[in-house]
Amino acid sequence: MAATVEQPHSLPDPPSQQQKAPAPPPSSTPQTTNDPSTANGAQIPLTDFNIPTFPPEARGLRALTLTSDINTSSYQEILLRPWTIPTTLPTSIESLTLELFSLGYPPKFLSTLATRLPNLKSLVVYSQLLGGVSREQEEDAVLAFRKWKGLRALHLLDVFAKPHFFEKVAEWVRFRKDGEGEDGDGDGEGRRGLMFLEMNYTFRHEDEEFMGKIQATELPLLIGPGLISCSFNLAEPENVSKDEDEQDPTVIAGASDKEGIMAFNKTLTNELMHALTEDENKPKGLRALNTTLYTLSPEQIRKVMATHTGLMVVSMTAEIEPGEETKKALLGAMEQCKDLEQVEIVANPSLPFFMEVQNPRKQVLAKTFPDVFDMNRLSEKLSKLSNFKANVLRTVTLGNLEWEKVEGKWKGGVKEGKGMPVGSIQAS
Repeated sequence: MAATVEQPHSLPDPPSQQQKAPAPPPSSTPQTTNDPSTANGAQIPLTDFNIPTFPPEARGLRALTLTSDINTSSYQEILLRPWTIPTTLPTSIESLTLELFSLGYPPKFLSTLATRLPNLKSLVVYSQLLGGVSREQEEDAVLAFRKWKGLRALHLLDVFAKPHFFEKVAEWVRFRKDGEGEDGDGDGEGRRGLMFLEMNYTFRHEDEEFMGKIQATELPLLIGPGLISCSFNLAEPENVSKDEDEQDPTVIAGASDKEGIMAFNKTLTNELMHALTEDENKPKGLRALNTTLYTLSPEQIRKVMATHTGLMVVSMTAEIEPGEETKKALLGAMEQCKDLEQVEIVANPSLPFFMEVQNPRKQVLAKTFPDVFDMNRLSEKLSKLSNFKANVLRTVTLGNLEWEKVEGKWKGGVKEGKGMPVGSIQAS
């Protein structure tokens, strides 16, 4: 059942540029919901790479969203056109969101934007090839991260790149002493690094090579000592109904008869385990961790939790064998984190588990995951624990388990599935 995935050799198709609600037409001034002198944020739809001039009243702006409304058929040609980033861009901006720039940005655009926004603390990037398709685009994107020395939060949502891009970016988003690196001469490149890291991908059933387009071994290089929240998540696609816009890039056409996700095989977790448990720059105060993109063994989960005993919220994909031994291993791992509040275990089943879970009479979920007595005993050691859930690669028809603490008592249990649905992930 575990997904065996090779490293990427190609990039995904550019995301669709259509949106659920049409973007407002570009204008000579940024679109804000309030008077410019009192607005905290602005959203600008772009049909090219010319950012409009900002009025003096917007000098206190804190957040900016740039949304691409560039037609896919002319994107390559627009990348070659002259572009402008006004010097009136408020330096007070601390949060930047970049949406739907499918083929990236013209060379020098992002680095110039970084120069104009020297106080940036949070960056959200959605649905695009962040490093573009050319070497010049990639080098400029990396340079932008180098310039954003105060960046503390990075959220990359359905963001893809060529091999080695994230490896290059990682150097500039982790903690770094001044003078560290090849120059070593007090080069002024010191930075505190990220506190919040989110990598989220929407699984695409219709793309058989989807997992191979994610840089599995590079993403953990983004992990640094200052992280308090770290997420490598793989989300289910939203189903498309007749009432939904099938051109919306957030919903996946043809996915309505399929469910669940895949996860990288545990053979691709070495870099993740090293970054979380062995590297001298591993997080020192991690509170929230999501590693559902990667499959860990129960022993690896135990090691991660032993390293990060301050964890409060955890979501992990685990290699699951049926029976009591798996349950004991998971309970033992959780007991190490006294502040634990919420836990999700995404089961990447072994063949024996997979065969049994398709037959509800086998009650494999009840035998493999905690029952109410286990939860009561666990509460004696983990007084803050309020929710535990387990599922099979986030499917519904294969059953799931959830326990929720209500007024001091555990409520819930197993919801048996109905067997393997049409179009779901098959065991290998």
